[in-house]
Order: sequence, then C-alpha cells, then structure tokens
Amino acid sequence: MDERSFQDVFKELRLEKNLSQDKIASELDVSQSLINNWETGRSTPAPEMLEYIADYFNVSVDYLIGRSKYKNLEAGNNELDNILFSKAKDLSDEDKKAVLGIINALKKDIDKELDK
Repeated sequence: MDERSFQDVFKELRLEKNLSQDKIASELDVSQSLINNWETGRSTPAPEMLEYIADYFNVSVDYLIGRSKYKNLEAGNNELDNILFSKAKDLSDEDKKAVLGIINALKKDIDKELDK
C-alpha cells in the first residue's frame, strides 16, 4: 500500500497541472477554502466528489486516496497486470511490438502444452 494520503495526492495532481487553489476550486465548483481544507487534511471529499476528482485528473480513486501507486488501473486487473501495463507505457512502439511478439509466442507454447 502507498503511504500517501488524499491531501498529498490531490495537491500533487493540482500542482502537476499548474492550477492554483482558486482555479481548481472553480473547475470543481467548490470553494477555495474547501480546497485548502482538503490539502491540509482538515476535511476529505465525499465519495461522489472523490469520483469526480479522479475523473477530472484521469486517475483511479484508489490512486487519489493513496491506496495505489498506479494512476490508471484497468478494471479487473491484478497488481501484476498493472505493473506490466505501467512499464509498457514507457516503451517505444517498436519495443512494444517486440514484447507483444514474445507474449504471443509464449502463449502459443503454453496452449500447445495444454492441448497435449
């Protein structure tokens, strides 16, 4: 489990987008004082607002509340799937094709073994 809290992640995401507290408050249709309360840990958003914030920043709610270190988890994937996905994003298209070829070759070998 990630050791970060909502307040840390929210502020990090806000700063990554170069948004002031006033600007993000306007974007989320809340007050600037509420944003300040979130970032200082004096309050946390309701579940519906967490979903809205996660959608706004294009991250999972689990990432937003510090339960995952992966910004975008694919629904139904386990942690290993998400690690593979995360690592693959950084590869060139040529390298992605090579890795996909290896995966397909391994899958064919496994399927042959299972058919025996």
